[in-house]
Amino acid sequence: MSENWVLKEGEAVELLALLITSARIQMEEPAHYGPLRLLTAAERLSAMIAERSSEASLEFLHENIERIPEMHMVMSDVDAYSAALDERCRAVAACLLRHSALTEEAE
Repeated sequence: MSENWVLKEGEAVELLALLITSARIQMEEPAHYGPLRLLTAAERLSAMIAERSSEASLEFLHENIERIPEMHMVMSDVDAYSAALDERCRAVAACLLRHSALTEEAE
């Protein structure tokens, strides 16, 4: 395998457990809690991979994941929450484009 692994098995199982149990509890929670659960998973994943991430990924993590707690504070303001999610999605797209360019250069 030529790519580096950024999760240990225990970390991956922990993240899977969070996602699966979040899916179950979402059945009884208000619909707007779904994004909250996904953002919580993103925060946990970023904490797990930060010390083993490339500089490009680490930059993305610091610029974006650290903003998630702020988003929890505006969760009741649907427009502000949606705008914050849209902003994070644009940042993800930019990160993916940077990584794609780096991968293409390496080939």
